Amino acid sequence: MLDLSPLGLVEPPFSLSPDPRYFYISLQHKATLGKVTYVIEQRQGISVIFGDVGVGKTTLARRLFQIYRDRRDFVTAYIPTPIYPSEFQFLKGICAEFALSPKRSKFAQLNALEAFLLRVFEEGKNCLLIIDEAQGLVGPQFELIRQLLNFETNTQKLIQIVILGQNELRNKLRLKRALDSRIATRSTIEPLDPLDTANMINFRVMVAGRRDPLFTAEALEAIYDFSKGMPRDVCVVGLNVLPLALVDGVSIIGEGLVRRVIEELS
Repeated sequence: MLDLSPLGLVEPPFSLSPDPRYFYISLQHKATLGKVTYVIEQRQGISVIFGDVGVGKTTLARRLFQIYRDRRDFVTAYIPTPIYPSEFQFLKGICAEFALSPKRSKFAQLNALEAFLLRVFEEGKNCLLIIDEAQGLVGPQFELIRQLLNFETNTQKLIQIVILGQNELRNKLRLKRALDSRIATRSTIEPLDPLDTANMINFRVMVAGRRDPLFTAEALEAIYDFSKGMPRDVCVVGLNVLPLALVDGVSIIGEGLVRRVIEELS
C-alpha cells in the first residue's frame, strides 16, 4: 500500500468505494435524509431517491443502512444490486436479507414475510428495506414492491422501503401508476456546487488524518471545473494526484499538479 504519511494522511481519502465514513453531507443530502428518515420513522411506506451516475447514491444508501442497522428498534435489509431473473426470485432475495428461509411458492413466501413483519411490529420494531440501483428492476418486480406496501395496519405500513436509482427509474415508475401513486417522498441528488465540492474534498482529507487543507484554492477550482461537482469524478482526480504529489515531494497540492492529472484523464 502506498505510504501517504508524507502528505499527513493515514489512509487514502479518495477511494472509489462507497465508505459511509467519507460521506460528506451537503445541504441537499441533509434535506434528502430528512425527508426519507421522516417517512421511515412515521411508517409511511416508500421513498424514492433519483440521481445520475456518480453523484453518490450508493454512499447515501449505505449511510442510511448504517444509521438503522445498529438500532435495536429496527430490522434493516440492504440490497445493493437487485439483479433477479423473476419476481419470485426477487421476493426470495428480500426474504433472505431478513434471514427468512426460502419457500416453494410465491404465495407461501409472501405469507412467511407478512408473518415476520407482523411479529416485528408486535415487538415494537420497524422493518426497513433499502434497494439500490433500482433502475434495474423490471415490471413484475415493481408490482411486488407495491404488494409489500399492502402489508399494513389501519394507520401504518409494516415495512418501510427506500429505493434509489438512476434517472431512468423515473420513466419506469411513471408506467407503474399503482406504485407511483403510493410514493411518500421523492428526492433528486444533484452534483455538488463549487463550495460543497471544496468542502467535500477537505472533509475527506480530514477523515483520512490530515488537519490542514491539502489542496490550494486554485487546485480546488480546477477539480470542480473538471468534475462539475460529480463526487465520483472528484475522487478520481484525487486518487490520481496523490502519487504525483508524493513523487514531487510537495506537502500542498497546487493547480499545476491537478492540471497534469486532468490532462491525463482527458
